[in-house]
This record gives sequence, C-alpha cells and structure tokens, in this order.
Amino acid sequence: MFFEDIPSKQTEKDFLRHQVKEARIPHAQLFLGQEGSGALALALAFVSYIYCEDKTPTDSCGKCKACNLTHRLIHPDLHLAFPVIKKDGLKREETTSDAFIQEWRKLILENPYANVFDWTIAMGGDSKPNINTRECNEIIQKLGLQSFTDGPKIMLIWLPEFLGKEGNRLLKLIEEPTPDTYIILVSEDQNKILPTILSRCQLVKVPFFEDHAVKALLEKRSALSPTTMDEIIRLSGGNMSKAIRLTKSDDNSFSDLLLSWLRTSYKGDAIEMSKLANEIASMSVDRQQQFCEYGLHYLREFFSWMVTGITPKMSNTEIESSKKLSAIVDAEKMSAIAAVVQEIIYAINRNANQKVLWMAQSITVGDILRNKANNYVEKFNFANQI
Repeated sequence: MFFEDIPSKQTEKDFLRHQVKEARIPHAQLFLGQEGSGALALALAFVSYIYCEDKTPTDSCGKCKACNLTHRLIHPDLHLAFPVIKKDGLKREETTSDAFIQEWRKLILENPYANVFDWTIAMGGDSKPNINTRECNEIIQKLGLQSFTDGPKIMLIWLPEFLGKEGNRLLKLIEEPTPDTYIILVSEDQNKILPTILSRCQLVKVPFFEDHAVKALLEKRSALSPTTMDEIIRLSGGNMSKAIRLTKSDDNSFSDLLLSWLRTSYKGDAIEMSKLANEIASMSVDRQQQFCEYGLHYLREFFSWMVTGITPKMSNTEIESSKKLSAIVDAEKMSAIAAVVQEIIYAINRNANQKVLWMAQSITVGDILRNKANNYVEKFNFANQI
C-alpha cells in the first residue's frame, strides 16, 4: 500500500512520515477511525514506508525487496491479527488469524476499506468474530521470535475492540515490547477498547474523507455517471467503505426492505407482517444488524430533513418515498421507531428468538405509526445529532 493510493489525508501522512524520518516511531500506536475512514489503509501504507529500503521523502519506492513483500502483505516480520470465526475442522477457541490469513490478504488487497461485515462474508460465515485467548498467546509468541530480516518486527492488530477482556493478556507486551518492535492497532470504536490498552498507545485519529477524496478514489475504481457519482458522494458522508458498497448498489435492498417493513407494520395485516418478519429473521445476524444500522441512518436523515429542511443524505428514490411517508410520520414517531430499532439491535446481540422479535416489534412500530407514539415511552434522541 502506498500513501499516494489514499486520497487526501495529508496531515496524517505527514505525521507518520515524520516519525520514520526522525526515527521516533512509538512502540505502540492506535489508528482510530470510524468504518470507512481509511485507518487500515493508512496503517498499511505506514508499514510499507517503515520497511522500504529506498524510500522517497513522501512514499515507499514499490521496487525494493521489502516493498515487494509488504505490498503483498507477506513480509516475514509483519505479523497480522484480526477477529475470526470458527473454521471447519477446528474448535472456536483453536481458530486464530493464521487459519484465515489467505482470505484476509485477498480481501484487504482488493479493498483496504473493507469493514467487519465484509470480512465475515469473506470468511464464509455469519456468526460474530472475535480475537480469542490463543490469538493473544500467539501474538506474544510471534513478537518473542527473532526478526527474519534486519528490519523491525511489526504486529498489526485490526479491530482490537474484538479482544474484549482478553486484551489484558497483551498489556505487558504493549507497555514493554521486545527491542525494535512496533505494535499497531487499528480500531473503529474507542469505547470498546480496554482503557488500560488505550493509555499505553499513542493515538492517531483518522477522520472521514472529504467529498473530493471520495470522488478521486471512485473515479479510479468505477465507471459512474456524474449523477450517480454525486449521489454516492452525498450518501456516503465521507465513509469510503460505504461509498464503495454503494457503487455495487448493496444498500438498495435495505432501502426497499425498510420501506416495506414500515408500510406492512402500518397496515397491520398479521399474515403480511409474519411473512416479512420471517424474511428478515432468516438473514444472518450481521446482516440484520446492518439493516438496523441502515434504518437508524435513514430515520436520522429523515428527522434532520423535517427539522432543518436541509436535503438529506438519501437516494432520490428514498427522498420520494420519504415525502409520501411524511404524511403519517412526524418527528416524535421517528424518534419512537428509532428507539424500537435500537431495542432490536440490543435483543439480537442477546440472542433473542429473531422471528418472535421481529414480529413483536413490527406490531409496536405499527402502533406508533397509527397515532400511538405517546404510548411508547422510550424515545431516541435525534436532536443532538443534527
């Protein structure tokens, strides 16, 4: 990965290049950026720059032996760890990153802006991945080995929020790593990382992309009409992962499904509601969670539009549907429905019976839409998000 492959991010790139030039690379750094911010891409370009044998003032050369290895994610001193699911033939507690290393390399080389949902699909599963005890022990073991080259050892941990309490096993390593060793963590959610790990890392904050940066990357990856390009840029909100996904029209199914769910709930036809509830419940857990997150995004944009009048980050089809929906939905009802969606996410994570869950909450949403929002006490506060 080259720095030049990542559009914009000049401040972050300069900061990282300066560390290398001054030979003052912190032993532990946390690249923190929400999904689609490019934190992983930036970390990989940084690793390539560290190892490059003939680096320029701004980037790795791409020609030396080290670049040939790092740009393919196969450098022997670059160790990788990431959340995984159970692999066939192995127990869950025995499955580590090494079991899926080929799949991870393939995914990230094709799309360094991939998210955990993309990764779960690439592994061929639908359960929630994690970083287990054995992985932590292997991280410690790998960094205890001698380096294969004259360069440093680097451990890159993608999504350390999936460590949970197992992260405590790495505290000593992060605080006192072996000589000439760097630990790079790439996270999307600071709140899910142990405070004891956070306090031991230098933070590199990675913001979302500017619109012109999204456009620059999409122009290289896809042949889009100007109208489609503008719409994707508007909808993505600087999230490069979402922008790439939108070029494949992945969110269209969510849009249709959400509007269908709201309409069916409003009508209150028990047979139709049951059929749709079963359809949604048949999706994987991750897919259901993504659908819920999309629903919250839609409701947030809808709410903002009604309150401020500012054009929402929606597709033209969604905007037209929202105009029709506005006849029966007000700000209070949207807040109540959003609270229901939040409850669904919580219940899914608690392994609730999904068919029963979606049917019950469809009834609740129907009650809200038919002028009964006041009966639903819990509200989702959109006011501080616009």
